[in-house]
Parts: sequence; structure tokens; C-alpha cells
Amino acid sequence: MPNRKKSLRTGRETIAETEYRGKQTRTGNSLGFRFEGALFKSHPEFNGEVRAQIIAPGRMLVMAEPEGRVNADPVVASFLAFLAQDMAQSPHKIQPLSTARKRRIARLTKGIAVDLNEDLGREAIL
Repeated sequence: MPNRKKSLRTGRETIAETEYRGKQTRTGNSLGFRFEGALFKSHPEFNGEVRAQIIAPGRMLVMAEPEGRVNADPVVASFLAFLAQDMAQSPHKIQPLSTARKRRIARLTKGIAVDLNEDLGREAIL
């Protein structure tokens, strides 16, 4: 049975808050990960090909490989999917940008030139 965490605000379960347990196991001459069957019942997209990317020490992102896959940054794509899910589940949290906030943004960015076509390179910029 998956470990389920409840949202503190709404008490409703979301996909992003469902946790499945697993462990490393030997598969023939290789090593693999074995997860609870509930994961594959709840998310059949993981029954086919998957790929994994290490995103931080001790953190791995596992992605289903859909047909016609678009080459996107998996961390950004996962974050955007999380935002879309949150917006769909809690539309009351979405608020328009206030006039005061718009003025503050304009004041903070006044005189800054931006070239939308500038190549920022492959290094992470934070």
C-alpha cells in the first residue's frame, strides 16, 4: 500500500503527495529498483520504458517514455506539471497581478535592457 501524505491546507490527497516505497534488487546480471504494485496500478504510464536522471545528491527523477517524446528539461517539465496540477486543483489560489506589484516590478527593472534572443550558454544561471 502506498504511503499517502495529506495536504495540510485542504486535507485532500494529490498525485504529487503520494509516495511509493521501493528498494534496489538484482534482476539477472543487472541491478534494478522494485516498487510496490500500487504504483503501476495507479500510474500505468510507468509500465513501459522509463528513464532516470540524477537531479541532486540522493535525488533521482524517473520519467515515463511516451511515444513522440519532446526533448525538454525534465526538472522544469516536472515543475510545470506540478504547477498545472496545483492550478487545476486549487483555482481559488490564482490571483491577478496587482497594480502596486506591477509598479514595483517596473521600478526594479527600469533601465535594464533585455535581448530575448541572447544565448545564455549551457551553464545554470541562478
